[in-house]
Amino acid sequence: MSQDYAVPALAVGDFIEVETEIKRSRFICFLARVTSRNEALLFQSSLRQRFPDATHHCLAFIAGPPEGNTVVGFDDDGEPGGTAGKPMLNVLQHKGIGELCAVVVRYFGGVKLGAGGLVRAYGASVQAAVDALPVEQRVAMKTGIVAIDYASEQSVRHLLEGYSGEVTGHHYSEVVELHISLPLAEHQSFGLRVLEVCKGQAKIHWSDE
Repeated sequence: MSQDYAVPALAVGDFIEVETEIKRSRFICFLARVTSRNEALLFQSSLRQRFPDATHHCLAFIAGPPEGNTVVGFDDDGEPGGTAGKPMLNVLQHKGIGELCAVVVRYFGGVKLGAGGLVRAYGASVQAAVDALPVEQRVAMKTGIVAIDYASEQSVRHLLEGYSGEVTGHHYSEVVELHISLPLAEHQSFGLRVLEVCKGQAKIHWSDE
């Protein structure tokens, strides 16, 4: 089921950039909002082109809600297996933010960090960037069709506004059919209020039900 969750407050194409230095290696973490694996890979590719001389361009992403059935992935990009992408993804999942992609561009500084050092370095790089990331709440929406008589139309429209919903379409025949969208968390309460306002003379068909 859809759910409310935090997402990056970034427009399409925007990103934030935070750089840390550990034992002379530069770790530059970029965060962007993505909704698919392909968008995450394109973001990584764009940073490869921007920083072609970097040693690594490591990736982690959550292309959907932070919990449940969603698309996640990571790429160590040449670092020892499990030392870059996985700890980056662990930070993202711990933060509970969805639709988020992290790419860490590393410039090797000449001092080897070892496996444990790399895990800590990549995790810390993403942590610093996420701490600076503005977020907003993505509100899960529910759509449906309300069939009512003509006399009830304005009352139902007004009621819908009170639930932060909107009419997305309408059809007039023997009855009025309003195509509506409103926050998922409010749809049951709204349905009951519609029946009250229309004295039981209303039919509501919710999508996916």
